[in-house]
Amino acid sequence: MHIKKFWNKIKLKNRIIIITILIAFIITNIVGLYLGNLYYQKVCKIYIDRANTGINYYKQSFDYKRYASLESYNISIQSSFNYKLSGTYIFNPKPTNNTVIIVHGITASRWEAMKYADMYLDMGFNIVVYDSRYHGNSGGKDISLGFFEKTDLDNIVKWVKWVNPDAKIGVHGESLGAVTALLQANLDQVKRDVDFYVVDCPYSDLSELMNIKLSGDIRPHFGPAAGFILFYGNIIALTKSGFSLYAVSPIKAISNIKTPIMFIHGSNDTFIPASMSLDLYLEKRGPKSIYIAPGAEHAMSYITDKVEYTQKVNQFLVQNKLIP
Repeated sequence: MHIKKFWNKIKLKNRIIIITILIAFIITNIVGLYLGNLYYQKVCKIYIDRANTGINYYKQSFDYKRYASLESYNISIQSSFNYKLSGTYIFNPKPTNNTVIIVHGITASRWEAMKYADMYLDMGFNIVVYDSRYHGNSGGKDISLGFFEKTDLDNIVKWVKWVNPDAKIGVHGESLGAVTALLQANLDQVKRDVDFYVVDCPYSDLSELMNIKLSGDIRPHFGPAAGFILFYGNIIALTKSGFSLYAVSPIKAISNIKTPIMFIHGSNDTFIPASMSLDLYLEKRGPKSIYIAPGAEHAMSYITDKVEYTQKVNQFLVQNKLIP
C-alpha cells in the first residue's frame, strides 16, 4: 500500500522517466548476458576436435622414431577438482632424475607439446607431457584460461617431485600453457620445487588481451563495447565456472617469482602481442632472459628456427647452472 501511495504521488512525467530507465536497465542486462554468454562459450567451452589431437596427428612435429624407442609409460594424476589428468612420462636414454614438464596450448594435447621434447631430451632431461583440463583424455568441464590449470600443473609438479625428490624440475609452457606455468610459479615460491620456467608467447593479463581481441573483432570498431561484453562475460564465467576473468593476470604475480624464467615470443605474433612478454620480462625480478624470435607467428618460434631457439634455451639453462 505504501508503494502504491508513493507511486500515485509521482507526476506522470517522472513515472515515464522511471519506467523508461527500468526498461533500459532490463534490456541492457538481457543483451549483456546474452553477448557475455556467447563470449564465454567461445573461450571457455570451445569445441576441441579430439580426433585430431592424438599422437598420430602430431607425430610429424617431433622425432617419433626416437620417442617409440624410449621407455615411457602413461600416468594418471588426480586433480584437486575431481577429475583425472592424463599424461605420459618419457625416460631419457641416459639415466637421470632431472625432468621437464611441457604444457601445451589451447585446443591442443600432450602430443602437440612433444615438439619441444627433442630439445630437452638432447639436454639430458626426462619429459612429462600431459593433457590439460578439458583437453585430450583429461577431465574437466571447461577451460579456465589458467585459473584452475595452475593448480593442475602444481599437482603434476608435486608428482614429479615425489617420483624424483632430488631432481631438477623445469616447466616449459606454450600460450595458455605459458600462462599456466607463470601462475603456478607464483604458487611454487614457498616450496620452490621448480628450478626454471620457459614460457613461450604468454599473455600478461587476460582482461587486457580480451579487450584487445574484442575491440578488433567488433565491427565497426567501438572500444567501449569490448568492456561491456567482458563485464558480462565475467559474470557468466563466475556463475558457470567459478572463476573471474579478471583474476587471470600473470603481470600481477610476476614480481613475486624468484625462480629463473625465460620469456620467448614471436615478433609477428598477431594473436598475443609480443609486447606482453616484454612487459612480463621487465616486471620480473631476479634471474631472467628474453628471446623475441624474428618473423615468428604465434606459438611458431621453435618451428621457425629450431637451431636458434634451442641455442637460446641452452644458454639460459647454462647461465643459471641448471645444466653443465
